[in-house]
Amino acid sequence: MLQRLKNLSPLERGTAVMLLVAALFNGFLVSLNQTQDIIARKALHALDWQLMLMTMIWPVANFFSVWWGRVFERSCHKPRYFIVAGIIGRLVLVLAIWLTTMNEFLALLGLLFVSNSIIIPAQNSIYQRNIDPTRRARVFGLTLSLGMAVSIVVTFIAGRFLDLREDSYRLILLVTGICGFANAIALAFIKIQEPVTNRLCEPLNWKQTLLEPISGTLNLLKEDRHFAAFERSFSIYGMGFIMMQPVIPIYLVDNLKLSYTTNFLAKAILFQLGMLFLSPLIGKIHDRQHPFRFISSAFGILAVFPLLIVVSSLWRGYSLWPVILVFAAYLIFGIAMTGVNISWNMSSIFFAGKRDASIYQSVHVTMTGIRGLVAPVLGIALMEIFNITVVFVVAAGFFLAASIVSYRDWRRLKLPLHPGTDDEATDTELFLAN
Repeated sequence: MLQRLKNLSPLERGTAVMLLVAALFNGFLVSLNQTQDIIARKALHALDWQLMLMTMIWPVANFFSVWWGRVFERSCHKPRYFIVAGIIGRLVLVLAIWLTTMNEFLALLGLLFVSNSIIIPAQNSIYQRNIDPTRRARVFGLTLSLGMAVSIVVTFIAGRFLDLREDSYRLILLVTGICGFANAIALAFIKIQEPVTNRLCEPLNWKQTLLEPISGTLNLLKEDRHFAAFERSFSIYGMGFIMMQPVIPIYLVDNLKLSYTTNFLAKAILFQLGMLFLSPLIGKIHDRQHPFRFISSAFGILAVFPLLIVVSSLWRGYSLWPVILVFAAYLIFGIAMTGVNISWNMSSIFFAGKRDASIYQSVHVTMTGIRGLVAPVLGIALMEIFNITVVFVVAAGFFLAASIVSYRDWRRLKLPLHPGTDDEATDTELFLAN
């Protein structure tokens, strides 16, 4: 892996090494993110509405990302920003050693996801300022692969521990909190090359900080029509993705009655194998394709996942085939989500150009919160009114719609791969004319 960093400049290499260190610890957080719903359903006996709330915590916490992005943009002490987020949202997980109820678990997850909404836009500024645009997604792909490798190992060990002793989830959460804090510290050690804007860091005007992001978000989406179109596609995809989340643990735990190890093998390990082996390659493809074309392919492949789940749910009688189909579904899910994950993290930098990527990414993350208020409720409602199969059919429809819309946008927009080239204005005028 380090061999691939030789072609980087000294600044890029130093940044990439610290990002890899951060990714090493982030693997523990990724593992928890993939298994928290199974822990909730099996160990803490979460009710359907609690699973719905757990699914909503992540996007709702993301809703405030646009405010955190503005604070980071104007912060005079950016390393402190990472450290505070690490303490509040990651180190707090050590309290899980006393965890006994699902509601307490929801509270800890709330703090965890709030810290993620703070750190993700800030991390984008590191990639924007310290890594050349032709190599950003490739470096991100390397960090993603390392994180996935760690997550796969941690997930397997966690599954074995939980099958042997179910209350070991407390220890798992404690270790995750410590490693999550180490991830934030590693990011804090990265010195951002230069301010994104020409402004010097400014003292915070809290009234302006609270109100400006709202108008700023609306103005950004109004003025940057390309980015607004990108957000539209991701919102369509996001409805399908989020509406499945509270339903998946119900299907795996209640319908298939899988053990912790088998659940984690399907939902986390097989899913993450795609990210482990394909992230650098798909990151390289991302660097060479327009974001609209890239996500159109990713969303199209992703539609296969819920369709395979539908086939497994319709299988009658005792058989291993439903489990085999679920395993196949998660392998495909991992391949598709590798592309989605890279695009979700890197495309904001593309649209930002020379502007502050943390603001674009914070808007991108905040949009997740808006659909997160609706999608989980829709998923549970469809399951209660119809059945669990209908949820996956509707999710597949959202993925296919997002793929078609993205492809159509790509055909209409012929933007340069690196904004700022001479033909950008002409392309923008063509888009607005349509």
